[in-house]
Amino acid sequence: MSKMVIILLLSFVSAGVCAQTEWQLKKDEDGIKVFTASTPNSNFKSVKVECTVKATPSQLIAFLLDVEKQHEWIYNNKCSRVVKKLGSNEMISYSEYSIPWPCCNRDYVAHVTISQQTPQLITIDSRAEPDLCPVKQGKVRVKNSASHWDVIALSNELLKIVYTVHCDPAGSVPAWLTNMFVAKGPYQTFQKLRDGVNQPQYQNAHIDFIR
Repeated sequence: MSKMVIILLLSFVSAGVCAQTEWQLKKDEDGIKVFTASTPNSNFKSVKVECTVKATPSQLIAFLLDVEKQHEWIYNNKCSRVVKKLGSNEMISYSEYSIPWPCCNRDYVAHVTISQQTPQLITIDSRAEPDLCPVKQGKVRVKNSASHWDVIALSNELLKIVYTVHCDPAGSVPAWLTNMFVAKGPYQTFQKLRDGVNQPQYQNAHIDFIR
């Protein structure tokens, strides 16, 4: 049951989130901090992750845009794909997440937008758009999820990431049980992100809309 709940609390990277002020630190390890906060009108906790990553802005964005490889680093992501490109910095994506039997896998359709606010700040916003893809038999569609990334350039090759997300995993999983295991999925996801972004294919990346 605990493993099922952890998977339901995936840090849906292609997933704005309501602003929170009363964050509580749940995990602080290996330079990755995971916080939770209560969310208005929801029984499910919001999550915030803070960490630094050794990468250039284009390197990180190239890694995040490599959607079909998200299963290599996002916690229990089974598969992801781009449904439609709306521009060089905007897309609709589809993801499926593995959930242990007897529960059904969750799937998620997201509208993702990447913006460079200043030379030092990139933001990534994503929200659930459950009706943009046909519902698949045997899958539970996530209908309410939103996330926001602040990517802050501390130097030419060092980034600070502040990631916030709120997700209702849908289905019959009780919120109190889900909230007990809220830190593990995001922590492991960002561990793998820090390793993955430094793979050779991303190190010399250049993204046209990133200054």
